[in-house]
Amino acid sequence: MKAEDKILDAALKVFASEGFTGATTRRIAEEANVAEVTIFRKFQSKENLLKEVLIKNRAEISELDILFRIESDTDIATDLCNLGKKIAKDLRDKKKESKHRMLMFMLFEEGRRRPEVAEILTSVFQMYISRLSEYFEVQLQNGKLRNINPRSTALAFISYFVHTSLLRGVVDDCFMGDINEEVERFTDIFAHGILKTADTKVG
Repeated sequence: MKAEDKILDAALKVFASEGFTGATTRRIAEEANVAEVTIFRKFQSKENLLKEVLIKNRAEISELDILFRIESDTDIATDLCNLGKKIAKDLRDKKKESKHRMLMFMLFEEGRRRPEVAEILTSVFQMYISRLSEYFEVQLQNGKLRNINPRSTALAFISYFVHTSLLRGVVDDCFMGDINEEVERFTDIFAHGILKTADTKVG
């Protein structure tokens, strides 16, 4: 791996865990196993390093769009459960060192302070919501859903996975429980509701 890529991957990890303000170039250099001077020689400043991390990971963000393509059409509960498991698996993929989750941590952390980061975070969620809204819109047109707002439904669904993914990065996994089992429970509640009368309202 090139030194630039090692530094960018290390910067993403450190920014995600410590925030931009708390992160130091020395800590990033240690994580990348390079000399600190190498960071300044290649990126000049920590601000430039953050910009390059965002640029590099734009492609990574775009790839997440694939997760929200629901190709099957068995029943809504099954479709959503399968989608949820794909999202959860991607966010916990050890081979990727949870890169997507780290990226989310960084976007949330820095989005409150930096407009350029907030803009990326907004575009990410617009992509998620748009893709899933289309699915709910089709199901609505097919008469499988009661009269709901597709965008609000998509937002509610996505919010669960964003929240639990961030939470799993902080609390013990024993508290959160098995991912697949939790996804199954959530999608069952999401699709069928918690009231007995709701059973007749979901197709």
